[in-house]
Amino acid sequence: MLPKLTTMQQPMTRGEFEERIYLTFEQIETGQLHPSGLDGLLDVRHLPNGRIDMLSVNEMVRLNANMSHRMIATDMGEMLRQMASKEEACKGGEDDEIFEDKS
Repeated sequence: MLPKLTTMQQPMTRGEFEERIYLTFEQIETGQLHPSGLDGLLDVRHLPNGRIDMLSVNEMVRLNANMSHRMIATDMGEMLRQMASKEEACKGGEDDEIFEDKS
């Protein structure tokens, strides 16, 4: 049974959007997100005051930034982490039986 999904909360301020972009950069740097298909991140420019140039952010970067934020900072992310840990626990028990020495 799949859990009830809610709509994604869009960023309401420029600061919230920049936070999501920086979160995506951080995930790539830590190896939590693979950069394939995110070539647009290389095109994101910074303004002289250090802010992100919003005109340089393409749709793919925007979508990935919002998705990354949802998977980490919301209830959806917590739910997915719990589901993954339950699957690993179940899978771990089955794998142990396969490699058990029967002599």
